[in-house]
Amino acid sequence: ICFGALNLENITSHIMVRLLVLGLIFLLSFLYKKFPEVTLNHRVLKKTNYVSSIISFVRHLYPLIFLGYFYTETSYMKNIFFEKNLDPFFCNVESGLWGCQPSIEFSKTMPQKWFNELMNLCYFSYYLMTLSLCVAMFFTNRLQSYKSIFIVIFSFYLYYVIFAFFPVVGPQYHFGASEIQPPYLFGKLMQYILVTVEEPTGAFPSSHVGISIIISYLAFKHQKKLFYISLPFVIGICFATVYLRAHYLIDVVAAIITVPAFIFISNFVYDKLKPISLQEKGEAL
Repeated sequence: ICFGALNLENITSHIMVRLLVLGLIFLLSFLYKKFPEVTLNHRVLKKTNYVSSIISFVRHLYPLIFLGYFYTETSYMKNIFFEKNLDPFFCNVESGLWGCQPSIEFSKTMPQKWFNELMNLCYFSYYLMTLSLCVAMFFTNRLQSYKSIFIVIFSFYLYYVIFAFFPVVGPQYHFGASEIQPPYLFGKLMQYILVTVEEPTGAFPSSHVGISIIISYLAFKHQKKLFYISLPFVIGICFATVYLRAHYLIDVVAAIITVPAFIFISNFVYDKLKPISLQEKGEAL
């Protein structure tokens, strides 16, 4: 925002939101110290009171609430470094690699209503998977959940940083929405989200694909049932993002490449921050 001060509007309101978020962070940190959870041998004891449990729940899961807001912020900031969107360049790369525009040809090749609904269902499952893993981890493996939730949130913001630097809006904005009208429930729901809620931002790389694979990785390590339930949807998301013109095929490839790097970076940062957290809490997790 500071770099783009001359080009952006309503800077004050955006900075105020960040100050409010910082205030919330400090408030929750203060409350967590005042009402700490009781831990022993890496487990949260049942004698921890309800106030401590509620504060801990809010403190570790509230970042999920802000993901949607800061995602839209990438649209606000995306043309600070590049005045024009980079979609023409990505379209040329698509044509050079695949000989066509997969985001256009895919829906033309598979116009069937049942397939359209399946793709929309897979795309919608992304929102449920993110919430399900974080909440399930928190209630079933409290102390291990801290790192898993951190990896998910930190990976989101790594993608957001890329979105802010490299403005790619995706095929649905560059070419226009698909001519196929979604016939059923999830199709209509996703049409509403993509048209009304989504912002022209965040196409490269696909955070839908990247975060879904990261969630699948964490579920495989800590929530095996959730892993097997979500795996078909994760695979489906890789296809749905292109089918629904939310992303170019190269966005999916790039997302798959970023996953191991983002997991490594997230683990590295968490391990660097953990000693500070332990020192404040006076406990060994």
